[in-house]
Amino acid sequence: MSSEAATITESSNSNEADGGEKPDSISSYDHVKTLDQSDVKKAALTLFEAFRTDALAKHLTSHIDDTGIRDEIELSLYECYVSQHISKGLCLGINEGDDRFETVAVWSLPHSEHAGLESFNTLMESGFYKVWFVCDPVAREKIFQGMMNLLEDTFERIMSTDSRFKGKNVYTLVYLGSTKAARGKGNARRMFNYMFENYLDKTSNNIGYLESSSATNIPIYEKFGFKFYEDICLGNKAEGVEGKDYAVMNVMVRDSYAHDWTKDENLHVSKGKL
Repeated sequence: MSSEAATITESSNSNEADGGEKPDSISSYDHVKTLDQSDVKKAALTLFEAFRTDALAKHLTSHIDDTGIRDEIELSLYECYVSQHISKGLCLGINEGDDRFETVAVWSLPHSEHAGLESFNTLMESGFYKVWFVCDPVAREKIFQGMMNLLEDTFERIMSTDSRFKGKNVYTLVYLGSTKAARGKGNARRMFNYMFENYLDKTSNNIGYLESSSATNIPIYEKFGFKFYEDICLGNKAEGVEGKDYAVMNVMVRDSYAHDWTKDENLHVSKGKL
C-alpha cells in the first residue's frame, strides 16, 4: 500500500541464512533510524502527511462528512501499522524532527507472520481495536473486510501460484511515505539501499513485494528494481470515482540483486496448473 514527492507512497523464520536478522550497525547509514515504540506517533504523522491525497486513504473514509473523524481514523490506522511492524517487522525513519520524520518506511520481514504479525495479541497491542471503535460500520467494512482481505488474499495467491516466487523469503513494503521537506534529498534511495544491502540482496532467495496505491510511483519503483505484476482494485470501479468509490493498487515484485524475473518462466502456468 505503500513516495519521494510529498509521497513515495506505499500501501510479510528469522535466521542468518535467510537474511532475516536485523543488522547490528547502521553506521554507513547515519541518517536511517530503526524505529521503536517511542517513535510511533512521529512516524504515523509522517505517513499521515504523505498520504493526504492518496486514493486508497481517501477511499476508506470517503463516505464520512466530518473531516475530523476522517483524520482520526487515518492517523489511528497509521499508528497501528507502525506499532505492529515495529513489534514484528521493521520500521525505518530518516531525519527526525520535533513531531515527525522526513521519510518513514514500514516493512514486514520473512519471519514476521511466524512471529505473530497478524495474531490477535499483536493486533490488540498495536491498537487496532481503537480503529474499530472510531470507525462507522462502512469504514470497518472497507478497512477490515475489504482492504486487509484483498491485500492478504492477493499476496497468498501470487506467492503460492507463481513458481518464480514460491518458497522465497519475502520482504513486504507496507508503507513508504515522505513529507514535503524530503523532496529532492534522496531519502527513498537511502531507504532502499539500506534494505537491499542489509536484507534483500544478502541471498538470491529473497524478494521484495509491494502494492503501490499511485500509478505515478511505478516508474520510481522500477528504478529500484521492482517490476509490475498486476493491478488489484478495492471498491467499485465500473461507474465510480477513484479515491471515492474505488482505489487501484499496483502490485510490484523485486527479485534479489534486481534480477529481471519477468524474463523467467512461471512453471505453474506453463504446466497448466492454474
